[in-house]
Amino acid sequence: MKGSGSFIDLRLNRGSDQGNESFWPSFTDVMTVIMMIFLIAMVVVLLRNMELVKEIRATIEAERQAMELARSTGEEKESLAAQLDTALEQLDAADTRINELQLQVMRLQEQNSVRARAIADRDARLEALREERANLVQQAAQLMQDKQSAEKTAAEARNRETLSRRELADLQQQYQAIREQLDRQNLQIAMLKARLESQDQALAQARAQRQDVEEKYLVLADEYDSLKVRYDKLIRPARSARGRHLVEVRYYKKNGKRHIEWRDAGEGEFRAVSRKKLDDILSRLKKQQPEGLYIKVILPRGNGLSYSEAWKFTNDLHRRYDYYFQESPTEKPAEDKADSD
Repeated sequence: MKGSGSFIDLRLNRGSDQGNESFWPSFTDVMTVIMMIFLIAMVVVLLRNMELVKEIRATIEAERQAMELARSTGEEKESLAAQLDTALEQLDAADTRINELQLQVMRLQEQNSVRARAIADRDARLEALREERANLVQQAAQLMQDKQSAEKTAAEARNRETLSRRELADLQQQYQAIREQLDRQNLQIAMLKARLESQDQALAQARAQRQDVEEKYLVLADEYDSLKVRYDKLIRPARSARGRHLVEVRYYKKNGKRHIEWRDAGEGEFRAVSRKKLDDILSRLKKQQPEGLYIKVILPRGNGLSYSEAWKFTNDLHRRYDYYFQESPTEKPAEDKADSD
């Protein structure tokens, strides 16, 4: 090759060198392009993997939150179930307590009626004594008038010169008899006053004793209830209708006749039944229900029953059929047979 500032290439294999020079730059370019494609693909794959990792982490977090929510929901459900069980037990205990309080109120009313009758009898006797006292006071006043009249008559007799001594002696005897009778009646009045004062004191003492007995009874009743509750909590579980077969029995007296009504499982209307028929029904249900019966005795307001009647009926049903009061498998005969009208 000629030219200014250039020389002729005198090297051997000049053509092969030119071929090598043209091959390697092309190979380098191809490899560079492949490397760039590979790097770009790697970057794309890495970015996609990062997105997948984020999605997987989000999915895991969502699953964890769902599991946590399910766990908290389960715990809340168990807590609500426990609260429901406790509320049901408290409701059953409240029903039992209401029945016990009804019986106690009836017993106190009966005792108050007896005391009221006794006080009424004492008041009647006291009134009779007061009337007798008033009559004696009237008699005493009449005797005083008779005495004054006799004294006046005697004075007139003394002044009369023509009055015989015999008439004067008779008048003196009459005066003396009237005086003695008046003294006896004054003594009776004094004795009646003493009796009235003694009876007033006895009545006041009886009233004070009655109040003292009532206060002691209330204190003992409160202590008994407290001890019974503590005993039941320590020794026996609370009486509950949960898991038991409920039977409701309503008992009352109307127009002097006793009435019994019952309802099974708290469904439907109450049905009138005789005591014998009720015993047959409860005996059959007791055999059919292995979990036991929960007997709920209802004493309506104004039931007309005495405390002994209500207590005997309730205690007999509980002792014979209620699961909580079963002391022995032997059933005793009913003490109180009440037939429905």
